[in-house]
Amino acid sequence: MYEKLDKSLINKIKNDEIIPKPLLICSGGTSSRCANDSQWTLDLRKNYRNIIYDKENKFVDIGGGTLMSSILSGLLDYGRTFPIGLSGLTGTGYILTGGISPISRSRGLAIDQIIRLKGYWGNGDAFELNLPTQFSSSEDKLKWKGLLGAAPFLGIVTEIRINSIQNKKLMCWQEDLDPDQLAEIIYEAENWPNSSSFHWVLSDTIRGFIVIELDGKSDSIAIESVNNVLKKNIFSKISIVKGLIDLPQIEVPTFKLERSKRRIHSEVLGVLGPPWRQGSYGLIQTLVKLIKKRPNPHCYIAAQQLGGVTSLQSKGSSSFIHRDAVWKPWITGSWEAGNKNMKDKSIDWIEEVWEELEKYCPGIHLAQMHDHLPWHKREIEAAFGEWLPGLQELKRELDPKGLLPPL
Repeated sequence: MYEKLDKSLINKIKNDEIIPKPLLICSGGTSSRCANDSQWTLDLRKNYRNIIYDKENKFVDIGGGTLMSSILSGLLDYGRTFPIGLSGLTGTGYILTGGISPISRSRGLAIDQIIRLKGYWGNGDAFELNLPTQFSSSEDKLKWKGLLGAAPFLGIVTEIRINSIQNKKLMCWQEDLDPDQLAEIIYEAENWPNSSSFHWVLSDTIRGFIVIELDGKSDSIAIESVNNVLKKNIFSKISIVKGLIDLPQIEVPTFKLERSKRRIHSEVLGVLGPPWRQGSYGLIQTLVKLIKKRPNPHCYIAAQQLGGVTSLQSKGSSSFIHRDAVWKPWITGSWEAGNKNMKDKSIDWIEEVWEELEKYCPGIHLAQMHDHLPWHKREIEAAFGEWLPGLQELKRELDPKGLLPPL
């Protein structure tokens, strides 16, 4: 169905001629790391964007260069959808590194929908792996576990078969909040039904987003639970949309951005942690103080909620080991391209915020690669925990020359 990687590229990989390393992979439109100067980049977006839907089995075959928005568009006419994240611009790296969606609490992570993977290991050998069964070999089970959540370190994925899910309408609220309101909603949201999720962005102001998946059965229960919070706040924007494809854009609430002639570059660090409960009040106050110290108005802090059915999967079923996580905050540090001083300050600010968040969110979600930064080893250990030695052994077998980002 998909073109194979060019033979000359495969030969270069097998002969260890890709220098310098790592080989950078581009599968979507959000990764700044895939376009570094003086490094090889493999862009999958041209020849690996097919979307083929199987009406009988309701699964979808997608190429490794497919945007998440394209999956939703391709499934719309069939009444199906897929749990993409808050942006439709991400590529398949979103799926392979975990994939947290506004509907993950009821539908699971994106990696939980994968049923087949095709591609090439870091040593250049082709692979095709299916969702393991009781009859699968221990070797295949181990490779599958590695690919689900850590694929960018092990191989180049050119094709993914995923389950589609029934599309449902979504009810969406959004409003600007003060710190106490934000902390209270976080506290309340931890007890909401799985059909509801809360997301927020902290910048010049705080903006909160509530998404409820409507299925006609438990709508009243979900809405009533959310109403315990909503009745205390006058939400200015309430809408019902036909699915994730029409979910209102979650924008960063900032007023001070000035037009710049230079491009804005950024680094993003995502952390994972269990319920915050009463601790949310103190944490939000701390984050408000830190946002005032940000070196650039493009820097911000945000978070999305998971939990629900995502916690039902075994911790050992994939390389996404933080199945107890309920919150995923992320820290975005930004600077004008070429401004090294501002870049250094932004990276330092990310670390400062991380130090505070780590008390509540000790895990890491490696949706972005940071092998070029000094804290890569620290984040790798936080991302994979006790599974890291096994994953490193798998990498030594499948990527012995270190073609892909290091572990």
